[in-house]
Amino acid sequence: MVKSLTTLVISLALIAVYGSDARDRFESALQKHGGDAYKQLLQRGFKVEYDITREYGGKSEAKRVEYRRANFLRTENTIGSQTEIVAFDGSKGWHRRDYLVGSLAQEEIGVRQDTQYMNFWSAPRWTQFATVAGGAPARMADGRTGYRITFEFPVPERHQRLPKRPENKFYCYLDDENRIIGIEYDQVDYETDEITRIVRSYQSFREFETPQGKLLVPNEIRIYAGGTHVSTMFVRALDAQTEIAESLFERPQSEMPPIVREKLPTKVPFRLKGFSMLVQIHINDKGPYWVIFDTGAYTSWLDDSIVKETGLEKVPNSEHVSVLVYGAFPSYNARAKSIRIGDAEIRDVEVSVGPVRLTPLGGDRMDGKPIIGLLGRETLAAFQTTLNFAERTVTFEPPDADLPDGMVIPYETYGNHILVTMGIGDKQQIRMIVDTGAAANLLPPSYQPLKEDGVWMNMDQWYKRMGEMFEADDYGFITETMRVYRIHKMTLGPLRFENQFAFQQFAESARADSIIGMKTKHGLLGIPAMRHYKVTFNYFREVMVWQPNTVEERMADNAGYGIWWRRQGKDIIVDWVMPLSDADLAGVKKGDKIVLVDGQSPASWTEKQLVDRISYTKPGRPLKLTVERGGKRLEFNLTALTYEL
Repeated sequence: MVKSLTTLVISLALIAVYGSDARDRFESALQKHGGDAYKQLLQRGFKVEYDITREYGGKSEAKRVEYRRANFLRTENTIGSQTEIVAFDGSKGWHRRDYLVGSLAQEEIGVRQDTQYMNFWSAPRWTQFATVAGGAPARMADGRTGYRITFEFPVPERHQRLPKRPENKFYCYLDDENRIIGIEYDQVDYETDEITRIVRSYQSFREFETPQGKLLVPNEIRIYAGGTHVSTMFVRALDAQTEIAESLFERPQSEMPPIVREKLPTKVPFRLKGFSMLVQIHINDKGPYWVIFDTGAYTSWLDDSIVKETGLEKVPNSEHVSVLVYGAFPSYNARAKSIRIGDAEIRDVEVSVGPVRLTPLGGDRMDGKPIIGLLGRETLAAFQTTLNFAERTVTFEPPDADLPDGMVIPYETYGNHILVTMGIGDKQQIRMIVDTGAAANLLPPSYQPLKEDGVWMNMDQWYKRMGEMFEADDYGFITETMRVYRIHKMTLGPLRFENQFAFQQFAESARADSIIGMKTKHGLLGIPAMRHYKVTFNYFREVMVWQPNTVEERMADNAGYGIWWRRQGKDIIVDWVMPLSDADLAGVKKGDKIVLVDGQSPASWTEKQLVDRISYTKPGRPLKLTVERGGKRLEFNLTALTYEL
């Protein structure tokens, strides 16, 4: 015990000594970079401009402008002709792309709170929220050796909820002249909960004048993620003379998009193939072309084979990689003078172009014509749209139109996706992208089911059970490693969805460059959950409005009990039981002989009578089914449901 106390005392003494040395060197570093001028920089505010490239000394691929003042940060990132603006005040923020302004989602807020001070400009503030724990020589990711100062900070509440916590430390590297040559920290991706070690390596320095004196600033910033160099930022200019106005950080209103208002509102028909929602569009008055109406697409993505015939103009320096459910594909931006859906028209709009034909969509056709892509955010957000699944129509209105009556559901925008929090059962919550391009509900790979939430089986079991009744789906992300769920209850605000079928792909078995392979915590709320409602989307107000279909509209849907039958002589035999249906869960088996339907023998019924009563009927209709199995009679009480996968 005495030895342990002695060791503890010695350890504390060493921490005090090395901590003191580290604090002295850090204070010397602040003086080296400008002293009071450095310490007052954030309080007054400044503007800094960067060129960004992925290679050392390479051609600039992007521009970045930062405005900083106290806790406020505004960034303007420009790639090609597109600029995205993001502003953050330490607890909330907004982003703007093109005409549309939206709030930051909670995942983005978490990242920005974690990294708000992880930069050279904020170094004078580090000791306000962190404690210097010591220092020692160490090697950086770029191979240089420096004096590494360790800072420790309290674990924030958001980290305590993570399955694995990042290190509650960050590190500052000094060279022999006490210049800051790098910082190192853990960064959490709140979409996946994955933790990545980030290093910012500062190369070469230059002086800038400020009203308080000279600043010594890094000229080149090399950024490493997980030990890999990912980008380099070059400081082009620093303006610490001009006062930064608070109005720069205030959220602006969305601008009116370049739509043709005179023909609105207008109603456009859509078609369902499986549960993919298809509309026809004209591009620069060429067409029509079939596309998927896709609220889950962060941008429209069109096949590059139509570029020439439609007159789409490639945007210089706009090459990028489009990451989809199917995988990642090289793409570029192109400008359309006009995109028209019926009479709903938007002008002068940028879309993404790539090899759609190489994805599973490439083989899809409607009325003999190919489906040439996805209609996404930059076009759909320009309108208030209302989907009517009973009529199979979309109504387009100006974004400032009155909202219809119904249940208003606010949402967040994440990567230009419509993102909501949903309940599963009574205990769990999941994050879901509302996606009209999703033919099925897709649960996040991170979802861990509880027994009380529902029932499920692996896809290989599902294939075996579906047998000849299963219509194979060509989409590459549906594999035998998936699970199929029947969820008893899902909720979205006041909305309640019962007996929802959903798929789940295990992230480790998904294609590595697909969205699913990224181990996202986001799922897809697809058309099967929407089709009993009229759903209005208004991106300007960041809300949806859900209106339940009328009783008449719902009763027009076909429903069933999950069984199919065949005649065998005078007998009616159960030929197939849909897995996870009420009949399956109740215990009806293939080969059962149906002897009574609601107490009556069906032996003399016509085929139409059998179909109308057993195969296709009205939702909610009860059925008392009596079967014979192994010489015994079994009775089942079933209720007709619409089994939508």
